[in-house]
Amino acid sequence: MQQGPSADAGGAATDTLVEAAVAAAVAGAASSHLDALVRRGAAGDGALEVDRALGRVLVEGVAGAWRRGWQPADLHRVVERRAGRRHARLAAVAIGREAQRHPERALPPRWRLQLDAIGADRRRSAGAVGWVVAAAGGGRGGDRVRRAVEVAVATAALVRSLPPLPLLGPVPGRPGATVAGPGPGPVGAGADAAPGVDPRVLRKVTALLAKAESTTFAGVAEALTAKAQQLMTRHALDRALLDAHRGAGPRVAGRRIGIDDPYARARFLLLDAVAEANRCRAVWTRQWWFATVFGDEADLDAVELLFTSLLVQATRAMVAERPPAASPGATRSFRQSFLVAFAGRIAERLARAAGDEVARRGDGGGALVPLLQARRDAAEAALRAAFPDVRTTRVTARDRAGWAAGVRAADRAELDATRVLADRDPRQLGR
Repeated sequence: MQQGPSADAGGAATDTLVEAAVAAAVAGAASSHLDALVRRGAAGDGALEVDRALGRVLVEGVAGAWRRGWQPADLHRVVERRAGRRHARLAAVAIGREAQRHPERALPPRWRLQLDAIGADRRRSAGAVGWVVAAAGGGRGGDRVRRAVEVAVATAALVRSLPPLPLLGPVPGRPGATVAGPGPGPVGAGADAAPGVDPRVLRKVTALLAKAESTTFAGVAEALTAKAQQLMTRHALDRALLDAHRGAGPRVAGRRIGIDDPYARARFLLLDAVAEANRCRAVWTRQWWFATVFGDEADLDAVELLFTSLLVQATRAMVAERPPAASPGATRSFRQSFLVAFAGRIAERLARAAGDEVARRGDGGGALVPLLQARRDAAEAALRAAFPDVRTTRVTARDRAGWAAGVRAADRAELDATRVLADRDPRQLGR
């Protein structure tokens, strides 16, 4: 009696076994193909053959994810959250391998930053037993080979099963791609079409934040924080006036920013507050652990810089505060209320700083306000086009002590992103 592709008979191609194993994993079904792959992988002559077949499926899966709107950081994040660090390590190598297939100039700038951030070495070479088994933590023979094959199949299945996302910019090999929803039709300019913040402005902002972090006086820190927001707003006003002089309308880009638990809803409130103060719009996709922010590319740089800073400081201040009650439930309620209050107060501070800068301009808000409103409207239109079914979410804050502590912390906020970003090139935003 002849056996199917799960047998070890020479007629069953390794590629067929790998494809059958991945398809079964996508469907959530048990499969005997794994056993066959392990047996082949443990054999001297079959090890590299199995590794190469798994590698082809992983790399093609990654390329398919790009076409469905995923980017390197998004893909790595979801694999790590859903499957674990070993799977994420393998995914990072597969992402790097896929990037090797394109010339450097074909990789969008922000993709190169993301590739570096997740450790996707585009120069990695295959080891003696192949890169898949090595990256998955396996080796020759025994349970280690089985574990490596299982990790590879599960990772390939997860990547293949991911749904479409809004396309936020160019894809390797497709430089003309535009910001678009899961369906056809662009909703804005390509993510790399408009330049970001002038690096000289970013350096000045970073210097202001460094001074704010180093001071022990809350009033000084708040003044420096406001100055940083005003400087970013001033740059945005100059850009808006220049675009108007050239007859150019708003140019919308999109960027994804990770939002993790605990207190993910409250963290998103903080991001939303920063986005609103900088003429952007944000939407949270909870099941994939990120939010998407739409706006002018320079405004997005400001959002990411300020949000990273505020989140670090809010977390530090929250941990330093002791809730009145020591039970886990009381602590969680206190911290949730803390972050919600922090976000609300920061929204007021940033809006005031931005408004002061508009009012300060000699050419007056009369000329600038319509230009800034056009940016807001364009960001809103991009969000609605990409996420037509977006809904409003609410976050509760029931702990009065936590609320009061959060307001106090927001008043002291230093935007200490410099502690996070001090060793990073200012151009390396958007990871």
